[in-house]
Amino acid sequence: MLAISRQRRAFTLVELLVVITIIAILIGLLLPAVQAAREAARIVQCQNNMKQVALACLNYEVSFKELPGYAGEREPIRVTFELNRNRDPLLFGTPWPAQILGFLEQREVASGLSRIGEMRTVLPDPSVEKMVRATVSAYHCPTRRDADAYPLLKTYRKRYGDKGARIDFAMNGGSAEPENDNLIGITHKKDGVWVFGSRVKTNRIEDGLANTYLLGEKAMDLLKYTTGDCFGDRSPIAGDPNRKASTHSYVRYAARPPHVDIANNCLVCHDFGSAHHAGWSAANADGSVKMITYSIDMEVHRASASIDGAESIEYSH
Repeated sequence: MLAISRQRRAFTLVELLVVITIIAILIGLLLPAVQAAREAARIVQCQNNMKQVALACLNYEVSFKELPGYAGEREPIRVTFELNRNRDPLLFGTPWPAQILGFLEQREVASGLSRIGEMRTVLPDPSVEKMVRATVSAYHCPTRRDADAYPLLKTYRKRYGDKGARIDFAMNGGSAEPENDNLIGITHKKDGVWVFGSRVKTNRIEDGLANTYLLGEKAMDLLKYTTGDCFGDRSPIAGDPNRKASTHSYVRYAARPPHVDIANNCLVCHDFGSAHHAGWSAANADGSVKMITYSIDMEVHRASASIDGAESIEYSH
């Protein structure tokens, strides 16, 4: 009886390379779709967070008959006010992100930061550091960074310790224009929801709540999301009324077109923008949230930032 020889045929090296190449091509085709789906989910989460913050501001207004805002801060650096605006020397407190914490189920942190804000001199003892580091998930856009405490510069460390919680959203400070001889500086033209020296009631928003920015994503330096030294992100949400640069972390102006985050950008301290390539999100004073393209007309952008400029321009997206 003859034995039948059976040889098992293995893949050749060429066949293996072909299979690997096909798999690599499929992965390359699928990866952009997966990344786009993930970014779409992050945008939705970002807008949901902004919605929570906007509703907290409106609930604050219901309780206190004025919107959260100015808390005794010094005048913003490189912002020239055309209208008569003066600092209130008797007011000394925490900025708007800390003011609304009680309406975001953060009553303990709100109370702690309120006590800290009323103190002229603060030393970074453990209780102070705990409150200043307390993060709020609703204050962050997941495309940009996690809700975490990030490093503080030396001027803030003397008051609060090494790290502090931040926010990715800014309150609308009004319309402005770049200074002719200095692109970094801006000239404030018309008031927004955040007004230097005073607070705003909703009945002063004459252009309509649905047509006026309340909040928006703030522009940041692409390389400085977590370093703590971005020009528009140096102050923790606890604020510091002693520092002129504090408001640059939570107030923005419609002076230049909003833009996607880029590296080594020193203009971010005044501008709206975001980490999304599709556009930036804004919450109007009625609590509605929408995504706006970076190509928005500047006339529309500035009109949406003023509360009583008698403009009736509405952005359509």
